[in-house]
Amino acid sequence: RIDFLQTEKNDLEISIKDLNKIIKDLEKEINVSFDLALKQINSEFTKYLKIMFDGGKGSIEVVKDEEGANIGVDIFVKLPKNKLEGIESLSGGEKSLVSLALLFAIVSISVPPLLVLDEVDAALDEENARKFGDILKNLSTKTQFVLITHNWLTMICADLIFGITIGDKNCSKALSLKLEESRDYVKN
Repeated sequence: RIDFLQTEKNDLEISIKDLNKIIKDLEKEINVSFDLALKQINSEFTKYLKIMFDGGKGSIEVVKDEEGANIGVDIFVKLPKNKLEGIESLSGGEKSLVSLALLFAIVSISVPPLLVLDEVDAALDEENARKFGDILKNLSTKTQFVLITHNWLTMICADLIFGITIGDKNCSKALSLKLEESRDYVKN
């Protein structure tokens, strides 16, 4: 019985060593993948900031505690015509554009199959709504977007619109419109 239990104990100790090695290897691989993704996102973040602000630079950086463990991320931006750095000093509209630039950077790297956005364009003026629509059109070749909006400039970038409008007798009426078909209809 003692020999059996000693064999079992030795097997468990070997398994523990093997699992610890696997954990260390996975942690290393995760850290390498995370660092690579962070570099790619930072590059795309700066690209989208340049599109939205006609210049600028942005990055997200990992925040570490005293022991060196990751505890979060900080967002840094430097925009043209703005002497201050950081998102705290930005206006509400600028914060919206920075958020969208970061979102688009992440989407361009991770390429999700579907993304639902609710009124993210509400604070945008016409010029920025056009930029937003152009970026959505470009990203929609790989990601399907479901966008809830009241912005007509965003709507004209869509391929398909579902909505609610006021019908006869002031009752709500569902609306479905394929914009490509309506554009062809208007041309003829």
